[in-house]
Amino acid sequence: MALSRAAARLYAEIGPTWSNCGPLQNRLKIRGDTQFAAVVEELVTAGLAVLEGRRIRRADAGDGNARLQPEMSADAQQIFDRLPPDGSAIGGLQLRGLVRLTNDRYRAAVEELKAAGLVRPGRGRGGTLARADDALQSPDAEVPATSLDDARLTPAGPGQLVHRESELYQPFVDWYRSDLDTRTLTFGHVRETATARGRARASGQWSRPDVAAVEVWSSPLLPDVELTISSFEIKRASEANRLESLYEAAAHGRWAHYPSLVVETASPEAELALREDIWPELDRLKLGLYTMYNLGDGTFQIEKHLFPPRQTPELGYLDELLEHFFSEDKALREKYQQAIGR
Repeated sequence: MALSRAAARLYAEIGPTWSNCGPLQNRLKIRGDTQFAAVVEELVTAGLAVLEGRRIRRADAGDGNARLQPEMSADAQQIFDRLPPDGSAIGGLQLRGLVRLTNDRYRAAVEELKAAGLVRPGRGRGGTLARADDALQSPDAEVPATSLDDARLTPAGPGQLVHRESELYQPFVDWYRSDLDTRTLTFGHVRETATARGRARASGQWSRPDVAAVEVWSSPLLPDVELTISSFEIKRASEANRLESLYEAAAHGRWAHYPSLVVETASPEAELALREDIWPELDRLKLGLYTMYNLGDGTFQIEKHLFPPRQTPELGYLDELLEHFFSEDKALREKYQQAIGR
């Protein structure tokens, strides 16, 4: 279900802990309690948020009918861990390529998961599979780290998916930096800007982009410089078809001229395996789209599929992003200030 722009912005502001509705309403500049209540109700009805009095937080697995998962074999655990946690289906051929099991072991593991009631067949042919409704994870859940036994079963190779989203940050930064080096800019820098997991956010529920780039262009014949800030929300393949991923990327349009979503893919093919409702939402939310494919040699093939139209963030938000961007490098900040004539 597609969310309204206001609901998408509210979802990006709240976290797993309780937040008071009053400050959220003021921060989002939603006038009128009735309008704000409708936005909250939209998230609650969609199963994305929990409301308690005047407090709200993101929903998690414990808020539904989730049940404890039974013990399973290492093969079954491999398959289950690579199924999208939001319940969307994955094709059998793609899934087999991810787990690297023999046909007999793969079939036995799938039957084990079916018998335990943890998976269900998806639509279509080819062994499409999805998590059962009562085995879904929280939207923010991480894929468990690979154990020593799993490592022997799933050797690294082309198309191998990462276990943690943060493993994608530096490869994207390196790729974007190489692109900056080919352009004629007065100033250009890209860095990871995500809030470290487990640390308090710098300003309330502000969720920073995973990666941000700051660029300055100037001409000796023109009186002004052009500042461009790009934000990138990076997601693993299992989250590529979640509308919440788009809404989180769109929320960063407050701090960036060009917000984009970057998704991991298990296939190098140009055609993306995205749900039909994802494409119109990308257009409606004015988002760019990139993909990252693991080449298996420590590098990624990164492709740009959509370039977003330029947005006009408020100056206060731009200043807030820039303060964080340069907070750890005084020399870089001085270089930027020189580029803009300060």
